[in-house]
Amino acid sequence: MTLNRWDPLRDLLNFQEKMSRLLDAAGEEGTCKRTACWCPNVDILETSDGYLFRAELPGVGRENISIEVRGNHLVLSGERPIESDPKITAYRSIERVHGFFERSFQLPGKVDVEKAEARYVDGVLEVFLPKSQEERNRSVNVVYLR
Repeated sequence: MTLNRWDPLRDLLNFQEKMSRLLDAAGEEGTCKRTACWCPNVDILETSDGYLFRAELPGVGRENISIEVRGNHLVLSGERPIESDPKITAYRSIERVHGFFERSFQLPGKVDVEKAEARYVDGVLEVFLPKSQEERNRSVNVVYLR
C-alpha cells in the first residue's frame, strides 16, 4: 500500500483546472461568458509623443494575442494554452498560469489609432499609441506585430 501525502495546493490546482475546462466547454456552446483566468503585468509609460504599454506575455504566441482600441480604452486579450504532452503522466507542481486573459486600460489622453504600432519580442508585448489632438471615439483593431 502506498501512502500519499495530502497536498492541498495540488488539489486546489486540480479543481481549478477542472473548472476551467468546464467553463471553456460551456463558453464554446454560447451558454457561459468566458472570464479572465490570469492577469499579465503591464507597465504604462508616457513620452512626449505618446503612450507605451508593455505587457509580459511569456509563452503566448503572436497568433493568440488581440490588441484593440475601443473608444478611449486599450484592450489586450489572448490565451496561453495548456501544454499537452502524451509522455507526461502527472504534474508534480504547477505554478505557471494558463488560459484566457483580458486587460482593459483607460487611455490617459487622445491617441491617433491609425498610427498605432505593436511589437512582440521575447515574451514582451509593446504597444505604442501616439498622442493626437483630435478625438477618436471608435473601435479599431491593431494587427501590426513585428
